[in-house]
Amino acid sequence: MTDVLEPSPVPVWVIESAQPGGCGPAHALAGRLGCSFRRLRDASFVENDSAPPGLILTAGFSAGMAGLSLRKKLKVPVVHCCSSRSVALAGSRVFDEVILSSWHVPEGKNGRVFPVLGPLSVVSPALYERAERLWRERLEHLPRPRVAVRLEAGWSDSVSDAMLAALQIEMSMRLFGGSVMVTIGEGVSPAFANAFAEGLGSCIKLIWRHGEPDDNPGLGFTACADAVLIYGARVSALIEATASVLPVFLGHIPGRFGAYNSLARALLERENVRIFDSDFSPWPREPLDESGRAANYIRDKFEI
Repeated sequence: MTDVLEPSPVPVWVIESAQPGGCGPAHALAGRLGCSFRRLRDASFVENDSAPPGLILTAGFSAGMAGLSLRKKLKVPVVHCCSSRSVALAGSRVFDEVILSSWHVPEGKNGRVFPVLGPLSVVSPALYERAERLWRERLEHLPRPRVAVRLEAGWSDSVSDAMLAALQIEMSMRLFGGSVMVTIGEGVSPAFANAFAEGLGSCIKLIWRHGEPDDNPGLGFTACADAVLIYGARVSALIEATASVLPVFLGHIPGRFGAYNSLARALLERENVRIFDSDFSPWPREPLDESGRAANYIRDKFEI
């Protein structure tokens, strides 16, 4: 893909600061609109006679400025994604809409600010449905109930904490039967990961560690599980897990500070997640799909 734009019917353009190859909030939102989109690395290549899109999505200060410049040049609306309330309020005066990622339960819509709970993500209930079809046969040998465990960094570095957490899971497996599918994320120390794996004892288990040659099977494990259990302080792991239709449990009580803790407490208040207490029983909960909700709103407002 080049930066030189030729006339094209692509309905959405995406500009993000500091996202050379990753998937930032504007990219995540574009992917949920159900239409094709183009990512721009340098908006200066766009000429006045370029075929304009129907909408420009931006994230980050420099990308937002580039988007406003293109709006003036091409006469198209710009939607900006941010995680700061002050930036959102200021941006609502200049952008056509601002998507505010909040760490608390979103308030009612205010002017041009559309609040969502947590960061925007490409992971959706539909993505889990596709993952289930891809992984179903590979995991069919594991007995049910299956528990997908995500072990992430930021919760504890204590080997004894790892052993205790794993022993609690093992006790539940002895009581209810079934199997455990574990993904160990980046930043988890080898000693902590080894202690957790050892603490699982004789339970039927499948363990993947970050750095192994295979791709991360986290989506597939969750898609084929009956419950999800999260340890760690990675916001994206919490958002991805709560996008599933499964019961989602936290392996530890969230602390007072930090984005993850604020989000976890908000989800606990909404009964969207629960603290694990050795019982994986489900309860009525709606998947958290704030990206889908924002995409539906943007699609309707700007007729994408």
